[in-house]
Amino acid sequence: MAKGKYEEWLTAEGLILLEGWARDGLTDEQIAKNIGIKRPTLYEWKKRHHDISDALKKGKAVIDYEVENALLKNALEGDTTAQIFWLKNRRANMWRNKVETNQKQQNRLLEAQADAAVAKAKILADSANKLSGNIKNNELLKALVEVPIVEKEEGDSL
Repeated sequence: MAKGKYEEWLTAEGLILLEGWARDGLTDEQIAKNIGIKRPTLYEWKKRHHDISDALKKGKAVIDYEVENALLKNALEGDTTAQIFWLKNRRANMWRNKVETNQKQQNRLLEAQADAAVAKAKILADSANKLSGNIKNNELLKALVEVPIVEKEEGDSL
């Protein structure tokens, strides 16, 4: 880190300039380049000097609110992309793509349970065929019949 270079950015003018760059939408990488430092150095400055961090946060908050308002305006005017984006972020529990993933997981679980039930039925059929009066096999069949099949009840979730 350039020794003492951060000090000029702790002045009122320096902080206003940092805030302005952030408000204009510049990334940390671009701001670091404007200062003449590397991005990791800017991160260190933000950790060590709260005034620098606060100026950047304040500037970014302004543009973030402007973008949020524009997104909301577009969503309310019928822009379906903006509506989807808004809902996926604001109502994530209802609209996020992970809901689809959970449904896929439930489907796989149900398929696995069905496969297990088919396998159990085959074992029972084979055992019944082999029984032909053999008492020991009868005990095996009884044990197999008692193995529970887990079934998904309506309303259960993973």
